[in-house]
Amino acid sequence: LVAAGTLCAVWLSSQLRFDYDFEKFFPYDQEETRFYDAFRKTFETDNDFIIVSLVNSRGVFEKDFLLKADSLAQALQALENMDEVVSPTRLEVAVRETVLGGIFRKPLLDIYSDTTYAADSARIWNNASYIGTFFSADGLALAINMKHKAGISKQACDQISYDVEKCVAQFGFEETHVIGRSLGQRIYVDMMVREMSVFVVLSALLTIVFLIIAFRNVWHVVLPTLVVIFSIVWTLGIMKLIGKDIDIMLTVLPTIIFIIGMSDSVHILSGFLDELRAGKPKNEAIRLAMKKAGLATFLTAFTSSIGFVTLVFNSIKPVSDFGVYTSIGVMLAFVLTYLILPATLCLVPPPPPGRHTMKKDFWGRRMHRLLLFLLRNRRKVAWVSLLLLVIGIIGITKIEDNNFMLEDLHQGHRLKQEFAFVEEKFSGARPFEMAISLTPGTDAFDPGLLRQLDSTETYLRKEYGAGILLSPVLLVKEANRAWNGGSDAYYRIPEDSTAMKKIRQLMRRAEFRKVAGLVINEEKSLLRISGKVGDLGRKHFEEKDRRLADFMASHTDRKLFDYTLTGTAVLIDLNNTYLTRNMLWGLVSSVLIIGACMFLLFGDFRIGLISLLPNLLPLALVAGIMGFAGITLKVSTSIIFGIAFGIAVDDTIHFLARLRLLLGEGRTLPYAIKRTFLSTGKAIVVTSLILCAGFVTLVFSDFMGTYYIGLLIGLTLLIAMAAELMLAPLLLLWLYKPSKKH
Repeated sequence: LVAAGTLCAVWLSSQLRFDYDFEKFFPYDQEETRFYDAFRKTFETDNDFIIVSLVNSRGVFEKDFLLKADSLAQALQALENMDEVVSPTRLEVAVRETVLGGIFRKPLLDIYSDTTYAADSARIWNNASYIGTFFSADGLALAINMKHKAGISKQACDQISYDVEKCVAQFGFEETHVIGRSLGQRIYVDMMVREMSVFVVLSALLTIVFLIIAFRNVWHVVLPTLVVIFSIVWTLGIMKLIGKDIDIMLTVLPTIIFIIGMSDSVHILSGFLDELRAGKPKNEAIRLAMKKAGLATFLTAFTSSIGFVTLVFNSIKPVSDFGVYTSIGVMLAFVLTYLILPATLCLVPPPPPGRHTMKKDFWGRRMHRLLLFLLRNRRKVAWVSLLLLVIGIIGITKIEDNNFMLEDLHQGHRLKQEFAFVEEKFSGARPFEMAISLTPGTDAFDPGLLRQLDSTETYLRKEYGAGILLSPVLLVKEANRAWNGGSDAYYRIPEDSTAMKKIRQLMRRAEFRKVAGLVINEEKSLLRISGKVGDLGRKHFEEKDRRLADFMASHTDRKLFDYTLTGTAVLIDLNNTYLTRNMLWGLVSSVLIIGACMFLLFGDFRIGLISLLPNLLPLALVAGIMGFAGITLKVSTSIIFGIAFGIAVDDTIHFLARLRLLLGEGRTLPYAIKRTFLSTGKAIVVTSLILCAGFVTLVFSDFMGTYYIGLLIGLTLLIAMAAELMLAPLLLLWLYKPSKKH
């Protein structure tokens, strides 16, 4: 039955696809997301752009360079699914013909006449809207801004990114840089596919090495490995049945299941070998090992699942899905362990007697020495633990929550460097969107309103750091200049309503109607100011937003309009805020549920307390390390605490479950602690090292989120192992008084 189910799961999992849609990280049940969805349906999305930056060390105003850039723009416009290409070599200024009243367009920059470059460049540099948008401030780079069709498939996005890169490469520019969602999506998915395979293999190799060291038997290495491989395949098959593809969060799911799923097998095999050492026949040793480990392994799978399932209540869909499917995978690993392991142990030969005699037991001697050390230095251990807790709490006070658009990539990654260039030379790549909601009765073309919006734009450009601004003010200024023969002196808001009436007439022409639809809705009740800013982090823009609010309150008439900052960047920032709150709720939920389970199992509040204390210390220490190291709370780091606690408490459960069995046999508490420490200690060390090694492999990821999951959870589990072995025996001696029935 297991084999048949596995074959079906293999077929289903082979149909899975990799998906990277960063919009799924928007908080789906929040008012801000609903507002932005309606806003972009009215206007356009702020993220279907591609920017090609071209560098010329001799300056951009060189004829050969400009002609080649113009040829590139023409080639880019011809690409499939390309909606619009705006090149500085093709910028035009609308001009009204004074005699007949017609509109004609003249080039902003005459690329064919290098004798006019000086005058053209002076006119361009006198208009701040061109600098940082199409030309770098140092005059050594220009940018071709493109927009591809909205709503196209991933395959079409991949193709257009390939086509743009190929097209740019054909022209042989001195230096080029390309950024955009389609390119980023393609690179992310390629990385996801590669890393998912690499980390599963790395985890498997490391785990097998530890199993060989611990058990030195082929079957005791092969069987746990098969169990976790089946668990991974079954989980992926269930994902396909439900209709879920693999996203950036789920790329680590196979690795996590491989790591965590191994724990149950290790504890059962350790118990099996212990029974063989005691002289039990093979089948009896299997029965006793399953009986003794049964409750503990169920509880460890359950508590590990709790650590993940608390993510289900997260408002960010990929994080919620990660919690659901990882929780399913952990429980599947438990079920398959109990279906496969005892049956196959019955069928394979037991290890040779020399492999499991007590005198050969490498672990027993060392665990005995460690226990003696603890008992002789119990006060020192307690004081050191308390000191570490205080240090951790101090570090926690230094933690900051912050996030960036491309924080998921290492600094040296190609995509990160491309964005860094745009940040340095142009206005940036982080979308900026401001919705202007007019109060009923306010005229969208009222000169007084437009002048207030003009001062707002000046503030946004000079103080907020926004560039590439598109707005009704820009449209009106362009129209006013066109009406007045293209004179730059009229690139301003008209002085009175009479002049504005002429502008309204001009706006009805086809030359302006398309652009007007990008900044003014049909009802003339909602306006849009769109642009780009640098990716300077959420904390930076929180302060900028506060200052902007102060400016708007003191320099604009709020009876005329209200404003809302929206867009993809705002929603990504909101993710971080919600995740931080959910992290605290998830951790508290895990602690309460696991503490309640321990109380129900042992019927003693003190046992619940003893089960929690050794596992809260590692969390405090790792959080403190984050604070001292300057690691901020964000998507990747905020989810690790509940997960790590749910996994770390597994060692405590095995320790207490074994203790409970010995006390139930009438053993004294000191004797039960000693036997538990010696017998269960080995399994705790082995499983903890397997878990740590498996998670630490993730630090080689190019995704910073995966890197931090591996680093911080691995570090937490290593500290948790030490805390469990050091503190659990002492806490039991100090706090626990067995009932008379024990």
